[in-house]
Amino acid sequence: MMRKVGIVAVGSYVPAEKLTNSDLEKMVDTTDEWITSRTGIKERRIAPAGVHASDLAVKAAADCLARTPDRPQLLIAATSSAEKACPYQASIIAQSLNLTNLAAFDLNAACSGLIYALAVGRSLMQTEGYDHALITAGEKLSRFVDYKDRASCILFGDAGAALMLSTEEQPEHELLTVELGADPTGADLVVMGGPEDEFYFRQDGKSVFRFAVEKMGSLIDLLKTRVGCDDDRYFIIPHQANSRILEAVARNKEIPPERFISNISKYGNTSSASIGLALKEAWDENRFTKGDYLFLIGFGGGLSWAAAAVRW
Repeated sequence: MMRKVGIVAVGSYVPAEKLTNSDLEKMVDTTDEWITSRTGIKERRIAPAGVHASDLAVKAAADCLARTPDRPQLLIAATSSAEKACPYQASIIAQSLNLTNLAAFDLNAACSGLIYALAVGRSLMQTEGYDHALITAGEKLSRFVDYKDRASCILFGDAGAALMLSTEEQPEHELLTVELGADPTGADLVVMGGPEDEFYFRQDGKSVFRFAVEKMGSLIDLLKTRVGCDDDRYFIIPHQANSRILEAVARNKEIPPERFISNISKYGNTSSASIGLALKEAWDENRFTKGDYLFLIGFGGGLSWAAAAVRW
């Protein structure tokens, strides 16, 4: 019988410094109204110089570990903004938190990374006998932002998130199913972190928007079918890329807006950390009741997509 895996704790961390729309008005030709109407973002958190993506992941992981007695035998770090190739982020996290006797590695699937890591962690727990897995996401996207480009500098913030997975006979927050995918024909639609002429973030915004709206809608349908959800006892926790994407999906699929968990107005796009960050806030606010379904849906560069269903 396949082992059941559940989410037993979630942690997060955001830097203290806020970059508001008012601040950006002083840096580029933009306005608060223009940014808000196109993205839904009012402010984002920015890590100071000398603070790296791994530092954000470490703090989020520490927050997560403080909420559970479980200690990981497996650590998977999702990131697309690691400050070093080696030591890799999972190694830095384990060293910083004195985690020993575990397997640890990084995974990069851009903004879909956290759900990819959940899927891989769940699979290894079911097949290789790990009882507890720590999944982290640490992103310092401000490092790749050109603050002279008004189209992209308004989007991104820095953050960390972490989730603890554990195997139990009847897990309270069971991870029911996952779906992963990619369309490499869209690889050049989102570019970041390459050679000098490709270092700063750039994207084909219209194409990415269409992709995100279509893919999120189809993934919601897929997850509802797989888990047998035929009522309104579900919440969608999507990658926080742009509020207009969520509005379009809600409109196209006739889903009440309150079914979507969103905090993009406060943090902007934090790539792989965004879903964990939103889940943590909603959990702390007691937004969910026993028996609810949570649909975690990521999409982004690659082009990639990933979805997971959790029964609360």
